[in-house]
Amino acid sequence: MARDTVKAMPLVKPTIHMAPQPPLMTYVGLPTWLWMNEGDWKNVTASASIGNTTVTVVAKPVKVTWDLTDGTATCPSAGRAWAKGMGSAATTDCSYTFQKVSDFQPNGEFPVTAQITYQVDWTCSGTCIEAGGTLGEVAGFTSEPSAIRVGERQSVVIP
Repeated sequence: MARDTVKAMPLVKPTIHMAPQPPLMTYVGLPTWLWMNEGDWKNVTASASIGNTTVTVVAKPVKVTWDLTDGTATCPSAGRAWAKGMGSAATTDCSYTFQKVSDFQPNGEFPVTAQITYQVDWTCSGTCIEAGGTLGEVAGFTSEPSAIRVGERQSVVIP
């Protein structure tokens, strides 16, 4: 019953953001900030009843995996939104540093998506064989795709 309840849960399809924000370009070796809407990082609860048995399932976000084509980033939170005017000392727990340019990709961009992973636990009330348990980690929905252009800058030292 708990597994069936999870299948019907309204897990979140995250809305993703990056800084530099497309259509602006990021650069090889420059950390690109990654985040999703704050409201996307939330517990999701659902219950189902049959007769005198009620199962309540709670899905708690534990990580988000970003697929950036050039590689992946796994972050422990929704990330921190970048805002214009933040100083160079500003930090985030969710970023990715591209290793190559996107010039040879379709449209000259790397596709980007993100997916939240939830820790799912359940409890039972009423007539139950078990009081509760865990269903482990469950992947949520993948975000709508975005894309980012990655360029390269080089400096020359002249003696």
